[in-house]
Amino acid sequence: MSEGRVLAIDFGEKRIGLAISIPELKIPQPLRTIDRAKLWEELEKVFSQYEIETVVVGLPLRTDGTETRFSLRTRKFAKELGSKFKIPVKLWDERFTTCEAEATLRMLGKQPSRNKKEIDKLAATIILEEYLENL
Repeated sequence: MSEGRVLAIDFGEKRIGLAISIPELKIPQPLRTIDRAKLWEELEKVFSQYEIETVVVGLPLRTDGTETRFSLRTRKFAKELGSKFKIPVKLWDERFTTCEAEATLRMLGKQPSRNKKEIDKLAATIILEEYLENL
């Protein structure tokens, strides 16, 4: 990995979780959760603040590996993101990341139902961790 960072996105209907890599290390770091209504505005801020070299977008799949209706929306978003920011965008299987994020919150003594934004951010972190491990 070079000086640039990898940004991971957990793309959701209401919220979008973001995680970012630490340069020169294969370590993901939760960044923030943004509301869908402010998606492009907030992504502009992230891209201007960090030197992003690649984006990884979680692709929602069924447990059997087939795509969902939301998979198509996610693919469309990823294509638009790549065009808008002129950057490589990779899709990554995000099956079970939300479950893992919820389990992590429970281990920390927090209720997932009261921490939706934390779940989205943690799911993005898990997506990024898996991606970085497979580089």
